[in-house]
Amino acid sequence: MAKAQSVEKKAQTPKRTVEKPNGTDDASFHWRSAISFDAPSTATLMRKVLKGLAVDFVREKSERSYSQLYAVLPFPRVAYVFRFNISAPAPLVIDIYETHPATYGPLAFMELPAVNDQNIELARKVLRALVRELPRPPWKFTAGQRVQHGLMNPDILRARSHWRELGIAD
Repeated sequence: MAKAQSVEKKAQTPKRTVEKPNGTDDASFHWRSAISFDAPSTATLMRKVLKGLAVDFVREKSERSYSQLYAVLPFPRVAYVFRFNISAPAPLVIDIYETHPATYGPLAFMELPAVNDQNIELARKVLRALVRELPRPPWKFTAGQRVQHGLMNPDILRARSHWRELGIAD
């Protein structure tokens, strides 16, 4: 009897809703992948690709916080983000940044904070054009990079599968 009352009580309480930031909807997802090139050179090529595709974009400055590990202690750090805010033909944000997760050097990332049905084709088009401009695919790390960041680094190991999620990697 008490169990039935608690079920009724749960049904009567209104559900709380949280507003999504920047108008993102539930159908969007966040995409992030490690890339095998440094952030400044990738950002330069991204600008060239976006101008070549004739999309309306604005290059903005931003920062991203992360932790850098010294011995066993994490220290807060901030990475400079090369942000490309595309307004037309579909709204899309592309972030490119480098982190220094430990003392062995920078690891670059590319991130699309909100990919949805409205902008996924533009994202694929831009990223495919970027891959054509690069000397090798961004998910293929050199042996030196793999040793430098650790042979079992999950960001490097998952890079190809992240690019496959968007239908870009083979």
